[in-house]
Amino acid sequence: MQEFNYHRPVTITELKENLSQPGARILAGGTDIVPKMRQGKFSAPILVDTSGVAAMHFVEDQGSEIVLGALTTHQEAADSALLKNVNPALVTAAESIGCQQTRCRGTLGGNIANASPAADTIPPLLIYDATLLLQSMTGERRILLEKFLLGPGEIDLKDGEFIHSISFKPLSGAWGSAFIKVGKRSGMAISVVNTAVAVELNQEGKISDIRIALGSVAPTVIRCREVEDSLLGKEPEPELMKEIHAACQKDISPITDVRSTEEYRDHAAEVIIHRALECAVEQAKGRMR
Repeated sequence: MQEFNYHRPVTITELKENLSQPGARILAGGTDIVPKMRQGKFSAPILVDTSGVAAMHFVEDQGSEIVLGALTTHQEAADSALLKNVNPALVTAAESIGCQQTRCRGTLGGNIANASPAADTIPPLLIYDATLLLQSMTGERRILLEKFLLGPGEIDLKDGEFIHSISFKPLSGAWGSAFIKVGKRSGMAISVVNTAVAVELNQEGKISDIRIALGSVAPTVIRCREVEDSLLGKEPEPELMKEIHAACQKDISPITDVRSTEEYRDHAAEVIIHRALECAVEQAKGRMR
């Protein structure tokens, strides 16, 4: 591993100051960065460990929106009674990540900043139109998570900026959300393909709102917005569910790599979209009773 200067700030002011130095990079949970450093795939003259910044470690209902500190761990998200109530898809995704040691170290902000097309917590945040609060010495700005992701490992983060928090508005009425992933094995598997689906039903049982996000089928996790628009006002019957994958074809571009083939990813996407939508619809129907 390379030599580097190490800082561990305990306040946001100190974090901003540390990151304003040329070449400074963030270390959050370290579950992605440390292995990369050992492989010689990550370098930084200054490494800023954010684990001591308690002010970025929270899950809160702030009335009109739910706000998650960027240093919230996957295990904390999985255990959160609030998230189980407002975003069950995110809870399921967090529960699916690695082993418990990884979940207790890895953070939501780190998973987002890593910008892997296979990231498990990103689809459940995309279907809730999540927004990121970015901060630096020069100020702050908000950006939609969907626009923040530029490509594999590429994000819209300027020098000196860091993710402070993630926010989203909860759904209302008769709604449900679900997350499903497919990996090579049942535990500690990187997703071959994953999906998150949220749906709202009106009083007639028809779709009044639907969101579909897919991972590992494009350079970034994606929302299938044209498909979503085409499903509004329709009844979520089995035949309609089966047609959704075909409609998503224009949005996805799965590849063949060491973890899977293009053909398998395409087939798996069809299966899990169908299953996730069924699960979300059942939740929504339960809220109509």
